[in-house]
Amino acid sequence: MKVLVTLPFMTRYGWDRDELYFLEAARHPALGYVDFPPVTAWIGWAVLHTAGASLLWLRMTGQVAGGIAVVLVALMARDLGGGRWAQVGAAAAWAVTPFALGAGSIFHPTQFDVTVWVALSWIVLRLLQGGGMRWWVALGVAAGVGVETKYTVAVYLAALAAAVAVSPQRRMLWSRGMAAAVAIAVLLVAPNLAWQAGHDWASVRFYPSQQAKTAADTSRPAYVAEGLAFLGGTAVLAAAGIASLWRRGLRPLAIGPSVVVLVYLVEQGRAYYPLPGLALPVAAGAVAAAGWLSTRSRGRIAAAVAVCAFHTAVLVVALPLVVPVLPTSTMVHRGIWDTSFYGDELGWHEMTADVQRAWRGVPAADRAGTVVLAGNYGEAGAIAHFGHALPPVVSGHLSWQYWAPRPLTQRWAITVGYDRTWAATICRSWHPLIRLTNRWHIGNEEQGRWVGWCRLRAPLGRLWQSRIARFTL
Repeated sequence: MKVLVTLPFMTRYGWDRDELYFLEAARHPALGYVDFPPVTAWIGWAVLHTAGASLLWLRMTGQVAGGIAVVLVALMARDLGGGRWAQVGAAAAWAVTPFALGAGSIFHPTQFDVTVWVALSWIVLRLLQGGGMRWWVALGVAAGVGVETKYTVAVYLAALAAAVAVSPQRRMLWSRGMAAAVAIAVLLVAPNLAWQAGHDWASVRFYPSQQAKTAADTSRPAYVAEGLAFLGGTAVLAAAGIASLWRRGLRPLAIGPSVVVLVYLVEQGRAYYPLPGLALPVAAGAVAAAGWLSTRSRGRIAAAVAVCAFHTAVLVVALPLVVPVLPTSTMVHRGIWDTSFYGDELGWHEMTADVQRAWRGVPAADRAGTVVLAGNYGEAGAIAHFGHALPPVVSGHLSWQYWAPRPLTQRWAITVGYDRTWAATICRSWHPLIRLTNRWHIGNEEQGRWVGWCRLRAPLGRLWQSRIARFTL
């Protein structure tokens, strides 16, 4: 059902700036990157070498990951004693949240991170129910792969460990199984740590910039409101599930997700960061709801209908924000691009065409010594993907700083996204050529920026580390 709802619209608006970045990362497979761990790039590499640079198939990987998460939610309901209808209800309740429905709308680490969190929840549930060594091995693998997928999983792991530490099951933390799980996780994370050490701990240098931007974008009231919107009526099941897990004696699984929600509230993280941790409470809530509704009293049935009606209302409002169900013109006219990530999917073809036009105007004598220098990873990724017969495309932004072809001897640059003040730091002279716009005239990040012609102050390689490469958003 989830796939049927989203599949027809998966590629409607086009490539997101992050997807263009991850596509380029897939062309440069490594053990680490500045602002994300390597799993997403390697998944992209696999798609690139089987289906080509296909937006549909890149996004299908998120659909597959989301489908696995839905199955795991049903399995957790089963292991909590839920019958067939409770399992179906748990899976359906998770699958039709706006949060889960958006999984196929963008190729992004978040989609794979969700599956890892849900898998960790299931594994810890089985361990608390007396699972043997194979579940400890599974915990180590899931934790290691999770950290290599998205670093935010470390917060969930820490919250679960703290919750176990204050519970009657605290002896689990000192068991041989835990030692084996930690050893496996460290072994899996070691390649990324080696990359970080060899690149001056690039992700550590990047983190303050990301945290500052996230906090600036997400007020605490917005965090709460957006979290509820992402879950809709399923939030009721999650709350009931936390209470049910507490009563069952599975208190670490009630405490852990709650702690993560509070941590990101205090830190002003994105509203969706802690939501995968609520998959187990949703499963527990579905099992509790199935028992609660078994009496078939009119009042309880009416309450369930009210929750479903509320969820439907949320979906009507939220679905166009997470799944591109509307035509582009309608989406733009309604201003949805400004309250979703869709604004980052428009304008790339027009920008690339402007760069192509600027390149055609470069004198033949200067062409061999020219690069296209993009101000951010989205611009660089778009020009590299959509451009034809252009000079080397380079950028100092985040991981792009490592992908520039060496040696960097060029003395001329077509700059993209640079204004006069910024260009003055690297250009002996700079002339604006074309002001960027898009056919929809929406005010996204590129709108109004310049394509310019720059005579560099020195060969590009001498300017690279000090004035171009940067670890900030």
